[in-house]
Amino acid sequence: MSLFSSLSVSASGMTAQRTRAELLVENLANAETTRTPDGGPYRRKDVVFQSQGVDSPFAGVLSDEMNGGATG
Repeated sequence: MSLFSSLSVSASGMTAQRTRAELLVENLANAETTRTPDGGPYRRKDVVFQSQGVDSPFAGVLSDEMNGGATG
């Protein structure tokens, strides 16, 4: 695993945890909410993660930049 792919994996994991934390805060803030703007009760939100393919946009852009910048 190259340095850049490990950084990409780390960044993806941190983004996932940030999303999870944001929803946790939203759920806690609305724990006592009895009505949403639509008039219904507040329902807890859950995070559902999905695996990201190996050919992520970041990997493609990075590869293009690395190959284009390496002249000699």
